[in-house]
Amino acid sequence: MTSEKVYAVILAGGSGTRFWPVSREQAPKQLQRITESRSMLALTLERSLSLVPAERIIIVTTRSQSGPIRTELRALNLTAVQILEEPAGRNTAPAIGLAALHVLKQDPQSILSVFPADHHIEEQEEFMRLVKAGAVFASSEWLVTLGVTPTRAETGYGYIQKGVALEENLLRGDVSPEWFRVAQFTEKPDRERAEQYLQSGDFFWNSGIFIWQARFFVEEMRKYLPHHYRVLREMNSVIPDASDGDSRREELYQALEAISVDYGILERSQRVAVIPADMGWSDVGSWESLREIIPKDPEGNVLQGDVIALDTRNSLVRSDERLVATVGVEGVVVVETADAVLVCGENRSQEVKRITEQLQSRGRTEARIHRLVPKPWGAYKVLDSSEKYTVKWLDVNPEQRLSYQRHEHRAEHWTVVEGTATVTLDDRIIKVCCGEHIYIPFRSKHRIENREEAILRIIEVQTGTYLGEDDIVRYEDDYQNER
Repeated sequence: MTSEKVYAVILAGGSGTRFWPVSREQAPKQLQRITESRSMLALTLERSLSLVPAERIIIVTTRSQSGPIRTELRALNLTAVQILEEPAGRNTAPAIGLAALHVLKQDPQSILSVFPADHHIEEQEEFMRLVKAGAVFASSEWLVTLGVTPTRAETGYGYIQKGVALEENLLRGDVSPEWFRVAQFTEKPDRERAEQYLQSGDFFWNSGIFIWQARFFVEEMRKYLPHHYRVLREMNSVIPDASDGDSRREELYQALEAISVDYGILERSQRVAVIPADMGWSDVGSWESLREIIPKDPEGNVLQGDVIALDTRNSLVRSDERLVATVGVEGVVVVETADAVLVCGENRSQEVKRITEQLQSRGRTEARIHRLVPKPWGAYKVLDSSEKYTVKWLDVNPEQRLSYQRHEHRAEHWTVVEGTATVTLDDRIIKVCCGEHIYIPFRSKHRIENREEAILRIIEVQTGTYLGEDDIVRYEDDYQNER
């Protein structure tokens, strides 16, 4: 099987709730710099590019996250990467099925390598070797997964039990890795069973990395998830640009049961194989897991940002904006952002998602967005707000502009503090220089544009009866799919 038939599918629809307050609904874990100076999605794209060219990389994500991901791709100069939008998150089986049917239109002989967008892999060359071997094995109609050799009795991972060894040597001119028929998949075990799995040597952690023929995967979906297969086939036949195409696709997908590919297909199929993988893998599932990945200081701490840690041991302390200081603590997680601070026992970091659930139930914006919100044209940051006013700064990048829009319930007052703004206000075009200001009345059509070579910064004061971000009627938008 040649590399020309391999496609990389990156699953990037997760919310990363265990990494609050850094991860938010509209800026999830995969778009954050958790382990390195680049986002986790950027690192996954780099690994994928070592296997296939950009035009054969497909990112599957929810519609609400596609805008920030497109912005990330523009920043990485990877606009050739394809994006498939799910109308809503429905777990991994529908997401992979959507990608498989999409790729089959382009190449009936295609092989999919499926990667989560937010995992950590240290041994890049070993990863590449195993995925390439998996693509060869998959060509003989096997659903192949990488099983990570466990290093401890972990209760937070699913496990794969290996069965009989598969002796087909499909690789020529290379050392073939071992591979085995999968005996069974098991959910996250308790401590006693995890210890037994570790001692037996017959179990692997389920990495969530898969390699298979798109055609064969679709056949297995038709066999084990027939309703999902029929719905996805119908969605695939709907023309998105038709008058009711998008609404029909959304209606079909929203009605699908959310189900994982493991439970829906792999646990039932008779053609599932596992390749043992020792490649420095972690799913980076919680703040606690970072101390296993990032180098620690002599006291066992991981310290990120502006941190002073006195008599502090075996802890993770991260600062994004302000100085954070600790004294006399052990085994804690402290994470600071502009609008929230998390403090928890390290062994309770898996429960952080309960905080996001509380925030969502109370309608708090801290579950959805940061104060600093990246946009395709630049960024904005909320400086202060109440029921009657909101104060922001807006940075508009050179040669970029916001949408031509109006607001029903608020007026805006703009003061330029850096650069020069070209403002469209109804039928007038007005140049507003540094130190000058302009008033945008209710319901007036308006747009900010930066025609200069330097960044434009504006202080915006909003007043009105409703100040939500959804109070926007757009007439023209250069970034319609990137909001």
